[in-house]
Amino acid sequence: MEIKKDIMTSKERVAAFLEGKPLDRIVAMPIVTSNTAQLIGKSQKDFQLNSEVMTKSHIAGFEKFGYDLLYLFTNCSYLAEAMGQKLVYFENEPASCRDPVVKTPEDISKINVAEGYEANLPVYYEAIEMIQKEIGDQVNVAVCFSGPFSTASTLRGHEQFIKDTYNNPELCHELMKMATESAKNFITEVVKRGAIPIILEPLSSGSLISPRSFKQFSKPYITELVEHAHELGTIIPLHICEKTTKIIDQMSETGADVLSIDLCDLEVAKEKVSGKSVILGNVSPSDDLLFGPVERIHETCKNLIEIMDGFKPGFILSTGCETSDKVPMENIQALMDSARYYGVNEDFQNQV
Repeated sequence: MEIKKDIMTSKERVAAFLEGKPLDRIVAMPIVTSNTAQLIGKSQKDFQLNSEVMTKSHIAGFEKFGYDLLYLFTNCSYLAEAMGQKLVYFENEPASCRDPVVKTPEDISKINVAEGYEANLPVYYEAIEMIQKEIGDQVNVAVCFSGPFSTASTLRGHEQFIKDTYNNPELCHELMKMATESAKNFITEVVKRGAIPIILEPLSSGSLISPRSFKQFSKPYITELVEHAHELGTIIPLHICEKTTKIIDQMSETGADVLSIDLCDLEVAKEKVSGKSVILGNVSPSDDLLFGPVERIHETCKNLIEIMDGFKPGFILSTGCETSDKVPMENIQALMDSARYYGVNEDFQNQV
């Protein structure tokens, strides 16, 4: 493969993409997060709790691969933590909730709307500011956070929360309203520092809830967050893990500017959201990136680029979900090599 060198910076490429202008190559944003800590010899625990480690890890990842977005993310529970949930931190895996704080409806008094500086939220703000200072002229920074449904589920306990959607929907909505206000405050602080907020709703997946439940419990609150971000003058992507084919139209109806998809039929996605939302995805972080080999990753990326050729408002090559620290670095490189081979704009290259 003849890997073409980038002509534009990542920041220039994304700006041109959003404005519908010609690019040197396809935009490529593999979801690389805490696994960058290994590039500087640090643990995931250090990455989650130390803004300097988070900063240096992401800069090392960007310098190694040259992808088009830095995803600041630690675990799916840190917004719940800011609302009063205790987390358990491990040396080399994401922190998690072992004991939900809202065991009974009355326990809702034990949590609060996060104003924006509780628990470990400042770690993100400090990392944004340091990254912006070091390489902010070259690449955009984004911060991923769990949306209202997933955050409320963490506070209540996942199994119990799903039961509550049938037996006590009022409690679900009360928790999600608090989570929504917390997320709004966090979004405001993130945008204030020049970063892009990204909504994660792993527990709103079609693998876990029905399209009807998504419409009733997830969609209204996601839409509220999207509207808040737009009022602040920023774009806001939406990521949902696993199966999304049956809810891809509803995802687009939230107004999210970019739909980050995992297990989704791209032909259906193209039909449902054409002219509405950018699609980002969906190289498998397990089947493709974890196990490889490199040749398979090349072929997968080539097929995705061909399938999405000409799609408007645009397609971004990425992984379908976060890459784990078990993914070989050469496999992340293979995705970027594919973008620089199969996704090259020859006309642009020839004009330079």
